[in-house]
Amino acid sequence: MKALDRTSALKRIPILQSMSEASLEHVTQLCRWREYAPGEQIVGYLDAITDVLFLLSGKARVIIYSAEGRGVVFIDLVPSTMFGEIAAIDRKPRSAGVEAIEPCTVAALSASQFEDLLRQEPEVALATLRHVVAEVRRLSERVFEFSTMVVQNRIQAELVRLAAQAGYSTGQAVLSPAPSLSDIAGRVSTHREAVSRELSRLSTIGLLRREHGDLAIVDVAKLRKLVDEAKGE
Repeated sequence: MKALDRTSALKRIPILQSMSEASLEHVTQLCRWREYAPGEQIVGYLDAITDVLFLLSGKARVIIYSAEGRGVVFIDLVPSTMFGEIAAIDRKPRSAGVEAIEPCTVAALSASQFEDLLRQEPEVALATLRHVVAEVRRLSERVFEFSTMVVQNRIQAELVRLAAQAGYSTGQAVLSPAPSLSDIAGRVSTHREAVSRELSRLSTIGLLRREHGDLAIVDVAKLRKLVDEAKGE
C-alpha cells in the first residue's frame, strides 16, 4: 500500500472515522505495517506483545487451540476491523490467537501509542468504548447459548450469524464459499458429525441448499425463529 492508500484504509476503521486528515496521516506514519500469508499467525495466544492492530485487507480468524489441537473459533475478522485492543488496554497477555485465512495487510500501534491516541482524540476513545461494549454483548450472547442451548440450536444460531455477515435482502443468504463442517464445529464447540447431521436435516426441511460449493440459507427468518424459540424469545 502507498502512503495515501494506507491513510484511506485507516479512515475506514470505525473508531478512526472522526479524525481529521492531518491526525489520521500522523497515525499512518506511527503504524507498523505488515503482510501475512494464509495460515500465518498474526497474534499468538498468551503472547506478551500488546499492540492494537487494524486489519486493512484480507480475512483473519480469532482462535484458541486446546492441548489436543482442537481449534475453538471465536470470530472471523473482515477488513476495517480493529483487534488486540484488550491486551493494549490492560497490558496483559493475549486472550486469543489470530491467524490469517487470506492474504492480510495489518497495521499495528503500540499500546502506549494507542493510549496516547485515546487521550488526544475523545471521539476515538468513545468509539473504542462502544466497540468494547459491543464485543462484551456478543460474547455474553455466546455464553448464554453455550449454557442453555443444545448443539442443534447452536448450529442454527451460528448459521444466522453467518447469514447476517454475508448480507441478504430477499430473505435468502448465500454463504460463499460454504463454511466447512470443521469451521462450524469449532464455532459452536461440537464435532463435524453433529454439524453434518444438522445441515442435512435443515436441507431436508428446505431451509438450506448446496449450490456449487456455496451454502444457501433459503429462509433466514424461519431459521432465526427456530433460534428464538430455543432461547424462549
